[in-house]
Amino acid sequence: MLRFGLTERLAHWWTVSMVVTAVLSGLAMGDDGGSGPVLYVHVGAVSMIGVGLLVAVLCGNRRAMFRAGRQLLHVDARDRSWLRARLRHPLHPAADPAWGMFNAGQKVLAYALGLSLVVTIATGLQAWSAGGEGGLHGSAVGLTLVLLGAHIFMAVVNPATRPALAGMVFGRVRRSWAAKHHSEWLAQPERDINDHANPLSRL
Repeated sequence: MLRFGLTERLAHWWTVSMVVTAVLSGLAMGDDGGSGPVLYVHVGAVSMIGVGLLVAVLCGNRRAMFRAGRQLLHVDARDRSWLRARLRHPLHPAADPAWGMFNAGQKVLAYALGLSLVVTIATGLQAWSAGGEGGLHGSAVGLTLVLLGAHIFMAVVNPATRPALAGMVFGRVRRSWAAKHHSEWLAQPERDINDHANPLSRL
């Protein structure tokens, strides 16, 4: 089953590569904030996250990208009910409902990562203006790395969610996995799922 088109996958991996570049260059700068080429690489990588997403929207299949974004960020009554059940009985999870393209856990992690990245950038600007002294930038980076670690664990290690990685690498997932974990998404009209039918003209 086609899950992600070329636009969504390029946007995802571009963001990943820029975040990794920002983290590694930040570590290379050390506690004093650094200067020179490493600082330029660090600031440039953060800036290029937004540039890459803008290019994807302007030049790629924006319809598919916006659709995936809406489904990822839309929290409905089913998601809230699932979250309340997990908070009340974390050791006794109930059966998962028929999820759409994304489940409630994926949505929570997306919001948490988005917020942590915003805080990381804001505290980075504050630290930069203060000459690299003080601030909460290090803590914000640490929190972002923890959340990224959780994302990587779910994508690479966890057996139930690991098959989804094929969707972000190759664009497609097994129909049997989709039927088990995202049956509502699988039941959508074929024209909605295959919105990227012509990759040459609409990426």
